[in-house]
Amino acid sequence: MTSRLSIPSGDESDISPGHSEIFSDHASDTDSSTAPSVFDSSSESESESEVESEDDLASEDEEEQLPPEYYLHEAESLDVSQLRQKRYSPKTQERLDEAQHFWDEFCKGTKRDPVECLSWLSDSEETVRFLKALFSWRCDQRRGKDGRRTAGVKTKSTLDAFWKWWHLIYKAEIGHSLSKDVHVKIRDVLAIVATEKRLSLKGRPKATMYVEDVAEFARVILSTTEMTFPCGWYRIQLLLFCQLAAITGSRPGALLKLRFQDLKLTLVRDPNGGRPRLFIYLRPEFTKSFLGEKESNTFPIPEIIFDPTLVLSPHVFLLGILFRIGAFKSISKDGPVMDCPEKLYRLRVLHGLGEQELKLKDEILDQNVFCQALREPDGIRIALEERLTRGWLSYRMKRGGEITGFAEVAKPYCLRYGAAKAFNDSPDVSNELQNVMLQHASIDTFVRHYSVGIHVDAQAIVRGLPAQKQLMRFACSMSRSIDPRRPYRLEDSSCINDIPRVRTLEERKQVRKQDRDAKKRTYENAQAALQRDFGDNLSRRNFPQSRTIRKRRKAQEKRVKKLWQKFDNADEQYDRSVKQLRNEKGRQRNRLIRENLERYKNEQPVIDSERQLSGKVVDEEVLVALERTGYMTPQHMTLIDTVLTMPGTTIEKEYERRIAAINAVIAVCDAEEGAPSRRRVTQKRSADDVDMPPAVPLPKRQSPTPSDKRDDTFSKAIASVCVKSPTERPTICFICLGSPSLPQSDRLWMYKNSGSLSRHFVNKHIKPFPNDMRCECSICGEKLESKSALLNHAERVHGTVSRSSKTALGLT
Repeated sequence: MTSRLSIPSGDESDISPGHSEIFSDHASDTDSSTAPSVFDSSSESESESEVESEDDLASEDEEEQLPPEYYLHEAESLDVSQLRQKRYSPKTQERLDEAQHFWDEFCKGTKRDPVECLSWLSDSEETVRFLKALFSWRCDQRRGKDGRRTAGVKTKSTLDAFWKWWHLIYKAEIGHSLSKDVHVKIRDVLAIVATEKRLSLKGRPKATMYVEDVAEFARVILSTTEMTFPCGWYRIQLLLFCQLAAITGSRPGALLKLRFQDLKLTLVRDPNGGRPRLFIYLRPEFTKSFLGEKESNTFPIPEIIFDPTLVLSPHVFLLGILFRIGAFKSISKDGPVMDCPEKLYRLRVLHGLGEQELKLKDEILDQNVFCQALREPDGIRIALEERLTRGWLSYRMKRGGEITGFAEVAKPYCLRYGAAKAFNDSPDVSNELQNVMLQHASIDTFVRHYSVGIHVDAQAIVRGLPAQKQLMRFACSMSRSIDPRRPYRLEDSSCINDIPRVRTLEERKQVRKQDRDAKKRTYENAQAALQRDFGDNLSRRNFPQSRTIRKRRKAQEKRVKKLWQKFDNADEQYDRSVKQLRNEKGRQRNRLIRENLERYKNEQPVIDSERQLSGKVVDEEVLVALERTGYMTPQHMTLIDTVLTMPGTTIEKEYERRIAAINAVIAVCDAEEGAPSRRRVTQKRSADDVDMPPAVPLPKRQSPTPSDKRDDTFSKAIASVCVKSPTERPTICFICLGSPSLPQSDRLWMYKNSGSLSRHFVNKHIKPFPNDMRCECSICGEKLESKSALLNHAERVHGTVSRSSKTALGLT
């Protein structure tokens, strides 16, 4: 068989010219280069198409580009006058608005226009005299915005701050500041006004909370019952805030705005071997931005194994919060997911990797870490969208500092001061790194505002002796001033009612109350007479009546309207007198507390010294004041027992300790706390009783009730709230009884009568919620879709009735 490409030797005419050119070895270069090919034609077509496509893209780009005139027209809508105002934070803007209010009031009193008056000011002596009058007037003001009473200017630093705020207003309006010569004269004017008004030259003291102070403060917050919260979630949030603020030194406002996307949790491989370490990468973004946005810092916080105290461990409390809200991301439908700390600490870093990141759910990344817990009909709901307020944080820290016994006021910024001083004292932190961590422009900011007091042993340095660092650190800390006996509250507030000013306001309130009640009766009688005389004809204007009747009806309606206006005015005056009395009692209470604290500060050290010298026992009073009384939920007790523990002896026991603490945090988040307990008042002992041995104290906790007796009590209570007849009226709230997060005493509370129960039911479970509320009865399991359904269910099944109007119940 011959090949298809073989050529017969005798006849070459059968070979086509094309074939010879293709397969011939003697073909010329020109022929080969110019010969058509399927590959050449396809490449040419592709190149042509690419050129066409590039031309199309270029034309599209040219079509998208807009001419410069478009941007010039768009820039005309920019309001340049508002640019300077946008540089200030909301808090700074509040101070500017306050200064603007006082400036407007001063100009109003002098019958001048505020804007024109600013333009009139110049670098003249008359301007200095005018500003001197402004400062003197400001010191004498006792009413602020909306007529609210203010403390006024008490210190020279407050007057200096007012001058700075006013000068910012002047620069924003005029466009330039006053001359340096006027500035120098104003400093002298401020000193003269301070002397004339007897202003204090001492500024507000700045307290520094070192880590030892934070540990004691956190221990008190963890275990106290003198300050309670609606639920344990708030207690955990306060502890976590103090821990993070003490570690990072971040501004309180930045931490409060922390979101879950600013957190990164990851297991990092330990270079020394062993289990991986849990790291929290914290990045507060919302910082001070007066001169533009600052670049955020990322703080890596490693988990400390064998931590001496878990009360300073943010990992325990943050993990408890994350597991409580189910924050960790999951993909598996039927397999195991990370929903408990036991599974977390079973994870390892895969071979070849450096970390194992723990992802959070996408839907919570933009939610707040420090958020509120709202009470709803079926329990507590963690509202991640509702951020904690600065006022709530300041009040809770102040109250916690009072319970701890600090002489200084515990404020959120004290934590930043303590962290800043720790950074400055550390040899591992340079000045440049400290500026980055604290977000300061230079070290001068720390020296001027943060370096509070001298906390070094100057004597040892001068004499060349070893410095007593620990002693000096404690001597300069807030813990040095701890005294739990300090009277931050009035034990007997009835003495306030004997103050002449309070008695006068109380008499005025009673007189206005009698006047209001008399006018109310007159109005109701006139309204009843009008209804009696004309009845249903009042609503029918076209009803045929004689002219005399219509005239008499209009006269009575006019009289009723006047009586209503008189009653309304009397009611407003009565409400005003009640508000004045309440505010005056608050001012007098605060005044008495300040006087008691000042007297205690001056006299109690002398009394303690004299009693010690006379051989009397003083420590017993302090120990009694340290005892915490009051009811604690079982979850709260478990939290205290697991957090305040010693480190484990082995690595396994240490992780068991941390897991138990995290589980306790999870459990306490939903536990509703009761009313705060009052500090135990020590009874004074006579001189004859000094040598007598102290009596044996009673046990703090009673023996627990057996479970069978407890179950029997609840069974009887449940049976009592399920009525069998429409006339049966129980005295236990069925909603509180079915709430397992409440203390047992609150769940089984028996009211005096059915009327007291109805008032409790309406005020706590009806009024605070909207009409479209949804809940489920924990006693009988029925789902209720609205407030009306809950009211009907309460009366029909549980015998709890509420005869209030729809307006009182919030149904309109």
